Amino acid sequence: MIEFRGGAPTRHRFAIIGFPWDFGASLGRPGARHGPEEIRRSAAWNLNRIRQDRVWDVEGGRIVDLSAVEISDRGDVPISAHDTEATFGRVQAQVAEALAEQQLPIVLGGDHSISLPPIRALAAVRERVGIVQLDAHLDLVDFDPRQGSFSQSSQIRRALELPQMDARRLIQVGLRGLNYPEMHDFCRAQGITQLTAAEALDAGAEAVAERCLTVAGADGAAIYLTLDIDALDPASAPGAGAHEHGGLTPRFVSALIRRLAPTVEAFDIAEVNPLFDVHGMTANLASKLIWDLILARV
Repeated sequence: MIEFRGGAPTRHRFAIIGFPWDFGASLGRPGARHGPEEIRRSAAWNLNRIRQDRVWDVEGGRIVDLSAVEISDRGDVPISAHDTEATFGRVQAQVAEALAEQQLPIVLGGDHSISLPPIRALAAVRERVGIVQLDAHLDLVDFDPRQGSFSQSSQIRRALELPQMDARRLIQVGLRGLNYPEMHDFCRAQGITQLTAAEALDAGAEAVAERCLTVAGADGAAIYLTLDIDALDPASAPGAGAHEHGGLTPRFVSALIRRLAPTVEAFDIAEVNPLFDVHGMTANLASKLIWDLILARV
């Protein structure tokens, strides 16, 4: 469990919500259902570094006062493997409850289909929503006979169908590899902003962050941040649902998340797969990025 409460009245509240679901992994490797447990185990280690509600953020170059911080772990959402919508509905309700209590939801997946329920929850309380998607893949498949309509390849396509969402407020960072030619035409027609991993690394985290805030936050939209761990290069994140070489670096993603943290209204990490991890290094990386978000937001 990742639980912490400082001694002062809380101003910064975070809700950890586990979503151990990998029934959307119809093409990628299953096993991400074990991700929340391993991410928690790694993230909880840093709790012992907190002394008298203070911690040294070495990379941030400062002592961070956590006295007004509350991190509550809501545990894992109950899974009904036979009923996707029922399970998704439970997750949406948990995220909605966290938002109503002015907590920043941090959802731990699970394959990347897990993003749809929290996006739905945010959309239900905000007039406009924008999405920053850190990912090697598009996840814009409409329907596939093998995958259906709610797989790890479709959650962003489903999110675009929400009335609060506009494809022009979607920015995808870290893309690479090969894809279907019809996807090229769809993305151009929709006006989706896309940066390959090479383009993002060449531009630098600060410039990419500014682009993300401009695109996803257009018209005052609430920003949802989703991180598929395969956005990072497999050398840093071997425990992923699929591998595409030439990915983002931990340093880049850490800096990007720290820059976006004060603005985002909900966050998820998907596709951490302990069955294919090496000595827990991917779960450890995911937990580091969660702490980056928390410390930068505080």
